[in-house]
Amino acid sequence: MNKLKKLNVLLRAMLVAFVCAAFTVTVYAEPETQAAENEAAEAEAVEAEAEEASGEVLEEAPAVLPLSEYWAADSSVAESLRSYVEKVTNEDDKTNFIPVRDRIAVFDMDGTLTCETFFTYYDTMMYIDYCNNYLDRNTFLSEKDKAELKEVAKSITPDYKAGEALARSFAMAYTGMTVDELYDFAVEFGQKETASFNNMRYIDGFYLPMVELVKYLYDNDFTIYVISGTERTTSRAIVGNSPIRDYVTPAHVIGTEFEIKLEGHEKTPSNMDYKYGEGGKDEKPVVTGGFVQKNLNANKTLFIEREIGQRPVLAFGNSGSDTSMLNYALINNQYPSEAYMVVADDTEREWGPQNWAEKSEEYAAQGYIPVSMKDDFGQIYPEGITKAETQYQEPGAEAVLDYAKTFPSWNPDSASLKELVDFVGDCTDEASTGYLEPADRIATFDMDGTILCEKAPVYVDYCLSMHRVLDDPTYAATEEERDAMQQIRDYAYSGGETYHPETLAKDDMIASAFAGMTPEEFRAYVVDFADTVNVVGFDGMTYGESFYKPMIEVINYLRANDFDVYMVSACEREVVRAMVERFDFPYDHVIATDVPYIASGKGEEASDEYNMAQDEQIVLGEPLEEVECGKSGKSAAIAREIGKRPVLAFGNSSGDYSMLNYAEGNPEHEGMGFFVVCDDTEREYGSDEKAAEYYDKVEKESWTAISMADDWATIYGEGVEKTELPGAEEALDEAA
Repeated sequence: MNKLKKLNVLLRAMLVAFVCAAFTVTVYAEPETQAAENEAAEAEAVEAEAEEASGEVLEEAPAVLPLSEYWAADSSVAESLRSYVEKVTNEDDKTNFIPVRDRIAVFDMDGTLTCETFFTYYDTMMYIDYCNNYLDRNTFLSEKDKAELKEVAKSITPDYKAGEALARSFAMAYTGMTVDELYDFAVEFGQKETASFNNMRYIDGFYLPMVELVKYLYDNDFTIYVISGTERTTSRAIVGNSPIRDYVTPAHVIGTEFEIKLEGHEKTPSNMDYKYGEGGKDEKPVVTGGFVQKNLNANKTLFIEREIGQRPVLAFGNSGSDTSMLNYALINNQYPSEAYMVVADDTEREWGPQNWAEKSEEYAAQGYIPVSMKDDFGQIYPEGITKAETQYQEPGAEAVLDYAKTFPSWNPDSASLKELVDFVGDCTDEASTGYLEPADRIATFDMDGTILCEKAPVYVDYCLSMHRVLDDPTYAATEEERDAMQQIRDYAYSGGETYHPETLAKDDMIASAFAGMTPEEFRAYVVDFADTVNVVGFDGMTYGESFYKPMIEVINYLRANDFDVYMVSACEREVVRAMVERFDFPYDHVIATDVPYIASGKGEEASDEYNMAQDEQIVLGEPLEEVECGKSGKSAAIAREIGKRPVLAFGNSSGDYSMLNYAEGNPEHEGMGFFVVCDDTEREYGSDEKAAEYYDKVEKESWTAISMADDWATIYGEGVEKTELPGAEEALDEAA
C-alpha cells in the first residue's frame, strides 16, 4: 500500500469514528454497558474497513501470559494466581469482583520475598556487621553496653531464634542514630556480599518470581504491603532499594517498632512533654534503644488492623510466624481471598532445608496454597548468582586472605607482599583509623619493568618500532629510518640497552612510521604485534604474554578491594593502551607520553584554527611538542589527569622516583611506594650492580622493595625460559 492510499484509509477511519461519537453524544445517551458495546463495535468496523482498503489482514500479537517469565511454565500456583486475579478484577463477575479500594495484598519479607538463609538474613547480618566494625564509634553507649552487644553478636549462630530479646539488642546497638542515618546504613550494608552465595549482595536476594508477582498484582490495581519482622526503617531501606521499590511505597512497609524520639529528648518519658521545632530547630527523630514491639505472630495481624484498617484478600508468607496474617486474610473475609506459603525445598539453587511433602500437606490442611521453590520457581535469582560451596562461616570471624589463591605467583613468605596486604586491609577496614573511602583509593603503576618485561631486549615501544621499520613488508621505510633503527637493534641485541642514534630520534620514527593511521588502527596494529611477535631473549612467550604474573595478581587484588588502578608510563599513550587493554584498563586510566593527533584534512593549518569536516577522521600526525611522562612529569600528569594523589605507586627505575614520592607524601592519607628490583639473573636479565644501586635508593627513600629473585615464585609462568640475546647484526636474521 502506498503512502497516499494509507493516508486515505486513515482519514476515512477517523471520519467514521468522529461521526459515530458525535451521533452518540447529541442524539441519545445510552446506559454505560450498552455504550461500551457500541464503542467496541464501532472500533471493529473501523478496523475492518481499514483492513479491507489495504487488502491486509492484521493478526493480533499473542498475549504474553502473566507470571511466565520467572515462574515455571507448568506451575499450578502461577495458574491459580492468574485465575484468582482475573476473577476478582472482572466487573461482570458480580460474585467475585473486588473493588480496587479493597484489593489489599500483604507479603512477609524474609523467606517470602527475599532469601532467608542465615548468611543473607539482612537485619541479623547487619547487626553483626555493625557490632564488629562500627559499634566502638557509638558515643551514646557505655563500654559495658558495647561489650554486651558484641557478645550477643558472637552468640548468633545459624540456628538462632528471632525474638523480642534479640530485637532489643538490635535497637540498643543503633542508639543515637537518626532515622535517616539508620536508613543510610542499611542501604550501605546492602552492597556487601553474603557468604552463602557467589556474586550476591544482600540487596540482591529478592526472589524473581515474587518480584514478578508483586508487579502483576500492582498492574491489576492491588495495593501491596510488606509486613516484616525486621525493623521498619531497615525494612523500608531494603524495599526502597529493591526490584519492588516502584510497587510498594514507604508508607506500605510495616515492621518491628524501635522506640524513636526527637533529638535532644531521648530520655523524656512522654512525647507530650515537648514540641517539635521550638525555636525553629530541626530536631531529628533518633533511635533511643528503648522498648521494641516485635512484629511477629499475632502482632502482624494487629499491625494490619491498626495501619491498614481492613483485611487483605491475598496474603503470602513462609513460616509459622506468618500464619496469623494468612488466617486474617482467609477467615470471615467479605471477599474471595487466598493465602500462599512459600516452601524452601530447592537444594540446587537455594539452601532449601524443607521437605516438600511434609510442608505442603501441613499448609494445605490449614487452607493455604503451598508454593514450591523447586517446582514453581523457574528462576530464583538474577543470572550469575549461584550457591557457594559452603553455607556458613563462623559469625563475626575475620575473612582470612587465601594467599595461595590470590597470589599464586608469589613466594608465600614474601615480606613485601605482606606489607601490601596489611596496607590494603587498613584502607578497607571501616573500623580502622586508616580507612579510606573507595573514591580515594588510587593506585598508579609504571609499565615497562614494573608489570611488563623491560629487557625484551629493550622497551616495548622500541621493539614495536624495530618490527615496523625492519620487519614489516607492508611498510616502505626510508633509508634514513632503516639505518637509524638498525643501529638501535644492533645495540639492543648485543647488550640489551637502549640507543639513541644521532641521525633520527625514535619518537620521530614512530610518528612517521604510523602517520595517517587512526587511533583504532594503530592500537589494532600494536595488539597484533604483541600477540604474534616473540620476545627476543626468551623462549615461549610473545610480547603480549611478557607481563609479570605476580604484578598482574597485585592489580587484580587491588581492584577487588575497590582501588582505582591507573597505568602511568613514559611510553607512548596509544602503545600502552593497546598493551594493557587485555587487562581491562579503560583508556582513560592510561596516562603516558602523548601521541600527536591531527584531523586528517588539516594539512599545514594550525589545529586551533582548523575545523574538521564530518567525513574526516583523527589520525596520528607528525611529532608536536611532547608532554613527556617521565620523572617529575609523571606526578604532574597524575595531578592533571586524575586530580588526586595516589596512595599506592609501583615503579622500577629512576623515571618512577617522583611518582613513588608523590604517593608517599600524600597529605590526606599515608601512602606507600613499591619498587620492583630486577635482581634475578636466572629467569630475567637482572643486574647485580644496578640492583644494589636501587636497593640503596629504596632504603634512603623508605619505599618497599619487591625482589624478583626472592619474592616471586615465577615471573612469566611455566614454559617460558630465558635464552640469550642474539648479538649484533650477524644474528638478526635468526632473531627475526
